Amino acid sequence: MERFSAVGRALAVILAIVSAFVSNPVIGPLLLLFGGMAAIGNTPERNSKNYQMAIVLVVGASFLEAVPYVGSYLVAIFTALGIAFVGASVVAITITLEQRITRDWMPSSNRKPVGQVKTAL
Repeated sequence: MERFSAVGRALAVILAIVSAFVSNPVIGPLLLLFGGMAAIGNTPERNSKNYQMAIVLVVGASFLEAVPYVGSYLVAIFTALGIAFVGASVVAITITLEQRITRDWMPSSNRKPVGQVKTAL
């Protein structure tokens, strides 16, 4: 599972960089997907950091326009990274919600702490 998340993270970063130079309508959904892949298996602490990074990137990326010559490229890259972090945040929220609902309706002997993802092994 860790390798799956690492691949999603790497693809999101590579695609974010490529998006500064190539325009295609499929880039946004792919960034959301790769960001979501990267979030699978995260701890609650890591998810909290991801939420914060998503907010900073979405809100603050446009300020990089002030950098001479490369500002527009930096804005595109960090905005794309923000999109990937939004995808990660949505997946993290969905996993946490599923675990909370399961915990609320499972007998107390079968409960596990919220934030731990079920693994196949």
